[in-house]
Amino acid sequence: MPRESTTGSAIAVAPRRLVRFEHRSFSDVVVTGYPGTTGVAVHSAMTGLWASRLGRGRRGRPGMPEPLRFVVRTGELTIAWVPGTALADPSSPGAPSSRSVEVGTLLADLHGSGVVVDRVHDRPTLARAVRRQVADVAADPTTLGPVLDAFLEAAQAIDRVWLHDDAPRRHVLGHGHFTPRTVLANHRGLVLLDFDHLQMAELERDLALWAAWVWVDAGARDLPDTAALLGDLVSGYAATARRVPADRAALEVHLAVALVGVAHGWPSLRRDHFGRIRVLRAATVLAERHLEREAARAL
Repeated sequence: MPRESTTGSAIAVAPRRLVRFEHRSFSDVVVTGYPGTTGVAVHSAMTGLWASRLGRGRRGRPGMPEPLRFVVRTGELTIAWVPGTALADPSSPGAPSSRSVEVGTLLADLHGSGVVVDRVHDRPTLARAVRRQVADVAADPTTLGPVLDAFLEAAQAIDRVWLHDDAPRRHVLGHGHFTPRTVLANHRGLVLLDFDHLQMAELERDLALWAAWVWVDAGARDLPDTAALLGDLVSGYAATARRVPADRAALEVHLAVALVGVAHGWPSLRRDHFGRIRVLRAATVLAERHLEREAARAL
């Protein structure tokens, strides 16, 4: 057997991990280095997904890259390189909305994979994550007072709804970073990328992450309407999963959590103080609306 030759170059440095592209004589691959035991968990989950309805068992083409190899000694995971363009790419305007039905089908295949991971993001966990984001913003000396106030108001509203809500609920394998940035389009269809944040969560979690990205990217005008943002995506999901995929009341609180995450993490919003406050106020309204509905039911 001829020896496989490689050439490589670093293509991205993400927090705590190095990602590089390698051109090999038989295929192109992406190699990611992980710290500690993180790579073991990612590789295990991707291997399970590859054997599921999302991977090689999917109708048409696989909806994910094939995991090829994991080296415990170096913490390096090798996966097949998939050509294409992210739906978030500026050169593809309208792509997230124009392919929403396909996106919904892809998400349903992930949620229906049957793969289970150790990380669980239930409602109290998500509320505590929002608290940590607020603490991070408060520790930043460049944060303006009105911005911090908006973060605190949103966090307090989410706390009142979810911090002590530990009732058992149905969880699925969630992506954890499900946005147009992590869905790749090519001539064969759509492919889901980035499996570092897989988590057991309510299915509304991924829907909310997508809706938050789409709404903020479109300018964050008015109040986000989940029906308008997710209508076609939900149709694709329902046709594949054969069930209505979302509790609207829960979805709106998940959206509030996702919007706080966007306000915390998007570099462009860190420079746009008014835009950041607008996003956070929407999160507060969504969470408080849920409280008002619960209070009305109790009467």
